[in-house]
Amino acid sequence: MFLKRIAYALTGLVLSGLIAAAATIPNLPSTSQYSEPSQIVGTINALIQQLNGQTGYATATPIVSLGSFCTNTTGGASPQICNGGRGAVLFTGITVAAPNTNQTLTITDSAVTASSQCFAGFTTAFTAATTINVGQIVPTAGSLAVSIGNSGSGTNAVTTGTLGFSCYN
Repeated sequence: MFLKRIAYALTGLVLSGLIAAAATIPNLPSTSQYSEPSQIVGTINALIQQLNGQTGYATATPIVSLGSFCTNTTGGASPQICNGGRGAVLFTGITVAAPNTNQTLTITDSAVTASSQCFAGFTTAFTAATTINVGQIVPTAGSLAVSIGNSGSGTNAVTTGTLGFSCYN
C-alpha cells in the first residue's frame, strides 16, 4: 500500500515535469539579470512589457498585444469614435425595441484592420424580458460594424447601452 502511494506520487511528479518541459513559457526569472530578490520589480515590469507587445524578459513569437483601452467621451447614435484595440462605447438611440428587430452599430476605430479578430458584448442591463444579442461583427480598415438584435419576448424601453469590444491584429 505504501509503495503504491510512492509510485503514484512519483508518476505525478514525472508527468508534471514533462508538462512543464513541454510548455514554451520561460521560467521567471529567465536570466541572471532578474535572479536577485531586489530585482522583482524589474522582472514584473519586463513581464508587463512582454504582455503589451514590447520586448520583455524573454523572446516570444508571436507577441500578442493587449492593446490600448478607449472610451467615447459622450454617448450618441451610431457611429461612435473610440480609437483603441479594446474599449467601452456608449450608444444612445438604440432602436431594437420590438422583439425580432435588428440594428447595426458602428465604431470608428483607427486600431481596427480588415484582418482583426474582434469580440463584442453589452456591459449594461436592458429592460426585463428583452434579450439584446450581438450577432455578426465585421472589422474593416478603420471601423467595426456590430449587428445587434432583440431576441426576447418583450419590448425594450432602454435605448442606451455600453458595448464592450476587443480586437486583436
